[in-house]
Amino acid sequence: MRRTESVKRVTVLEALRLSEAYLAGRGVEGARLSAEHLLARRLGCSRLDLYLRFDRDVAPDALEAMRGDLRRRGERYPLQYIIGEIEFVSLPFRVREGVFIPRPETELLVERIDALAGERVEARFLELGVGSGVVSGSLAAGHPAWRGTAFDVSPAAVSCARENIRALGAGDRVDLFVADSFDAVAGGRRFDVVASNPPYVRSGEIDGLAPEVSRWEARAALDGGEDGTRFYPAIAAAAARLLRPGGLAAVEIGDGQGSAVAGIFAGAGLERIEVRRDYNRLERIVTAFAPREDGTAWTAST
Repeated sequence: MRRTESVKRVTVLEALRLSEAYLAGRGVEGARLSAEHLLARRLGCSRLDLYLRFDRDVAPDALEAMRGDLRRRGERYPLQYIIGEIEFVSLPFRVREGVFIPRPETELLVERIDALAGERVEARFLELGVGSGVVSGSLAAGHPAWRGTAFDVSPAAVSCARENIRALGAGDRVDLFVADSFDAVAGGRRFDVVASNPPYVRSGEIDGLAPEVSRWEARAALDGGEDGTRFYPAIAAAAARLLRPGGLAAVEIGDGQGSAVAGIFAGAGLERIEVRRDYNRLERIVTAFAPREDGTAWTAST
């Protein structure tokens, strides 16, 4: 009689528990969350659906694929690169290795621009450092009559941004460039909004960040120089030069940089400068306006 080899059954709940323990043992922060995302991806369902399938068996091929994902995550490879997608202001954006992973805090940059846009139906924006396209894509998707210009020094980032913005149906309203200066892409135009989430991590602090960041994300997308403010003088100067009268400049900053960046903006001639904190009470957003002859600017709704 032929002997058959029994295969151990693994339920969804068991797979989650084993995966969480494996990742936690390798120092992964939020091990349970990573395990849920990875298993949901391999089962083709949402994280919520996992909790409705606890007693179901995981197919052997899904388990094998999950093992590969866990090995990579255990090496502190970013979860977002494995999944290949993130959600930003409730919109889907693809991300991949070589492209900066958007942080939730950056949603505040988009929210602040929206708050200060008032009833303006049409506007033109300019973004430095487009990355995966979350800021430009969100602005274009949220304002159907807005048009934008965005650029990045990274060809990989611009390619990713173009893919994302096209998927949002806004590809014909946002011009994307591989470039390293505002003037190279402005084309003599003036803008209503200049926005940027530039690199602002202090050079000496990068190696001390989580391995997911220091080991895998492009250093050029993180390094803001000795004090983290290397890029703000150029942004402020470009905003002063390229904004229409009363136009808005909005940037993301690192905590503790508010006073320095506000001073840089003031030195460039911008007015009505405001530093906003995020939900953790950390300095996160600086906004300012170009002077306007009648002394008015866009009216904040909040």
